[in-house]
Amino acid sequence: MRCWPLPEVLTVRAPAKVNLALDVLARRVDGYHDVDTVFQELELADQVSLEPAEAAEVRVTGPFAKGTPADSQNLALQALHLAAGAAGEAADFLIRLEKNIPPAGGLGGGSSDAAAVLSVLSRRWPALQAKLPRLALALGSDVPFFLLGGTARGLGRGEVLEALPPLPPHDVVLFPFDDEAAIPKNKTASVFAALEVLPPQAPCLPGVVELLTSGHCSSRDLWGTNALELAAVRVMPGLGEFRRRVEEAIGEPVILSGAGPTWFWIGPLGQGSAIAAAARQANLTCIETRTALRS
Repeated sequence: MRCWPLPEVLTVRAPAKVNLALDVLARRVDGYHDVDTVFQELELADQVSLEPAEAAEVRVTGPFAKGTPADSQNLALQALHLAAGAAGEAADFLIRLEKNIPPAGGLGGGSSDAAAVLSVLSRRWPALQAKLPRLALALGSDVPFFLLGGTARGLGRGEVLEALPPLPPHDVVLFPFDDEAAIPKNKTASVFAALEVLPPQAPCLPGVVELLTSGHCSSRDLWGTNALELAAVRVMPGLGEFRRRVEEAIGEPVILSGAGPTWFWIGPLGQGSAIAAAARQANLTCIETRTALRS
């Protein structure tokens, strides 16, 4: 029997994330790599609404609707079908996505949308609660983090999560790389493949986790803490030059989030607006946001 005690239309936030640090460990027998990373939730978020419908469907609007699939490739729609199958229910819902997070940018927008759908449906179908971790991982390596949120360390493929003390609010400025022709279709796999031929990088996570206990961090503190940066620059033509332009404009280093291609600056509250203004003066697109506590 369907459990639908809440309003028929429910809208929830699906926040973006950045990786404050990312170490790549050994390649696994399943083809994935073990990683050690620190996820940080942001205030920037998509809006995800679910409502009963005659059939499963997703509709995408918002400033970053372009580039977001509205078919079976959409992770939120995949989450709906997966959850319905696990609950033994019909997937007869309309998902409305207002995309405020740049798609395929290393910010976890699609994964967050999927986690939001799982979370909402688990309230309708309580039997899903115990299955959420397995369902989330089946959808993608970043999806489990968005069921937790806040500041967290991720091991394994990123799904073995340890909540860290919440990072106090910091300003964050995102710099999306929008050269679609330079971004390969299988971006993440391509970046990890390129990493295979590069010299290994010394682990940085222990130092970053210790740094975060102070309650303060900045892009200068985090410079060089993403092991995927060099590989991403090699895979995506123009990405390194884009970083150079950003850093020249703002006078600060920027960090790659995940496998990219979004660069970000992080620093104390009150400084982000000046960073964004400097970027815009150089005709660079940027998005101002802040770190967020656990949703």
